[in-house]
Amino acid sequence: MPPSGSRLRDIALALAFASALTAAAGAAAYGVISSQFQRQLETKRGETIDKLARIRADMESMLTGSLTLTQGMAATLYAHGALSDDEFVATARQLSMDRDDVRNMAIAYGTVLKQVYPVKGNEKAVGLDYRSNPQQWPAVEKAITDGKTVVVGPLSLVQGGLGIISRTPVYRPSHPGAAPSYFGLVSIVIDLETLLDRSGLNDKDRGIDVAFEADGEILHGRTDLRSFNPVSARISFPGGTWMLLAVPSQGWPQSWWHDERPLVLSGLGMMLVVAALSFGAALVWLHRTKLLASLQESESRYRNLMETAPAAIVAHRHGRLIFANREALRLIGADDAQSLIDRPVLDLIHPDYHPVVRDRIGSLRQPGDESPPIRQKLIRLNGSVVDADVASSAVMIDGELAVLAIAVDASRTVRAEAQLQSIFDDLQRSNDELRQFTAAASHDLQEPLRQIATYVQMLERRYSEALDKDGREFIDFAVAGVMRMRRLLHDLGTYTQLQTAGTPLKRLDLSAIVDAVEDEHRPTIERLGARISHCSMPAVMGDEKQMNLLFSNLLDNALRYSRSGVPPVISYNVTRQGAFWRFSISDNGIGIAPEYQTAIFNVFTRLHGAGQTDGSGFGLAICRRVVERHGGRIWLESQPEVGSTFYFTLPTA
Repeated sequence: MPPSGSRLRDIALALAFASALTAAAGAAAYGVISSQFQRQLETKRGETIDKLARIRADMESMLTGSLTLTQGMAATLYAHGALSDDEFVATARQLSMDRDDVRNMAIAYGTVLKQVYPVKGNEKAVGLDYRSNPQQWPAVEKAITDGKTVVVGPLSLVQGGLGIISRTPVYRPSHPGAAPSYFGLVSIVIDLETLLDRSGLNDKDRGIDVAFEADGEILHGRTDLRSFNPVSARISFPGGTWMLLAVPSQGWPQSWWHDERPLVLSGLGMMLVVAALSFGAALVWLHRTKLLASLQESESRYRNLMETAPAAIVAHRHGRLIFANREALRLIGADDAQSLIDRPVLDLIHPDYHPVVRDRIGSLRQPGDESPPIRQKLIRLNGSVVDADVASSAVMIDGELAVLAIAVDASRTVRAEAQLQSIFDDLQRSNDELRQFTAAASHDLQEPLRQIATYVQMLERRYSEALDKDGREFIDFAVAGVMRMRRLLHDLGTYTQLQTAGTPLKRLDLSAIVDAVEDEHRPTIERLGARISHCSMPAVMGDEKQMNLLFSNLLDNALRYSRSGVPPVISYNVTRQGAFWRFSISDNGIGIAPEYQTAIFNVFTRLHGAGQTDGSGFGLAICRRVVERHGGRIWLESQPEVGSTFYFTLPTA
């Protein structure tokens, strides 16, 4: 609490008396002047160090709070899996509340960025595949490979200014009982200028000039500050070390003996300086009191953020708890934080997990070290046991190393997983029954259709003389309809079979597959006078039968939808894109209007009537199913009456 007015008056009187004594002592003892200068210089350096320490504390508090936001979102993903857009926005908004240094927060599932908050201004980021971005992929790949948060920066942002990017990978089981595997990535962009401004680097009222230095380069503030014997403060964070440099705005005090005035005037001047310094000490004391109040306010904001977080958060040092938020009290069953403070952290952990917890704590040796989320059993104060997913990291609290643990109640997750598994099993049974029915229907209907076609053609041969032109056309229509139905059933059976796992993947020579497919279509190629240009085909890991289906359907599509009277021109092309091959098959056919370019990959979709082409509407749906089962994607670019190019990607072998 700031001192009262009477207290300030007493201090002012005491300082005034001290000033008079100092002035008298200065007049009586010339030698004291020299030592007074040293004390003045030390006092000024002490004041500057205090002010710089306040800035460093604010910056460490804000930076730690912002960097731990990715861990809070990662814990939520570990517990609940993929979030809907509304769930993501609500969680991101809660985590980043009152943190105007946070530019945005995003989630990538796999390596593709799917969700970003706020959306406005970041729309183009959605859909970014990190593997196709050479600037960001190395840091993303390191985070995924190491399984730890990776912080980079300061670096120039596309939106302008400098920023710090923190990325935290999420590993979780793909299904109950499975080992955790890579699931996605949480990233956050922190605006450096806002961080520095909120930390007080631009506050001229402090009376000091401050510079921010990273990797030996001053990025903010006076670039010549190193020349003026500055005080410094080091800031450590997961991405490296920064330095803060500071000098008084008016410079350091100058020694009295450089003044060329007469010695007596020097003595009198020094007495006035000492008196002014004594009076200034009162102002410094008041200013430091205000700084302390501001620091307490900043710490209060940070504590409120921790208190209202949706996950349980505790901090412990030397094995004993020093902080617990409200959600942690609820999870443990405590009435207030004091009942947990100074309690051994192992008292709250089931004995079966003590060895692994000790190892995890022992691995957190410096700020930024992390332990990925694991499921463990916690002991509540009433003796009951609760499952929780717990992630830990090493942070600086009050200038000392501590462990920050974030826990999410897993009891609801366990129940949800059991319900999900039951639903999955039911769905699997339904899918199996549907596949069996479709396969049986596809097979069993073929024979009746064959018989219908045979008898209709027999009628035409035996009674052709008795039939007029219309009668023969009707028979031709019937035979053509039966043939289309048989093809439809055949393709339906093929599509259904793709629901199963297929044969084990093996290394395939795609050149041999493309040659075999072209041989199958040789009569049509020669009939249409088609010209096909090739390229060198790579080897991939794949299912040979399904690869044959893919290339066969795409070639069949290019031949079937050629322009009347125009010989088809078909070309293959392959390029390497990171961990994938990108294939393209181009033609000069009739093309596809933009509004239909997505729908054509759906089953039963045909853009032309049965009288124009004899397709079944399954070909491109089969292509999409094959590509997706091999971990790739397929799309097209097309222009009516110009032609189409089908693109698809497959992982490298």
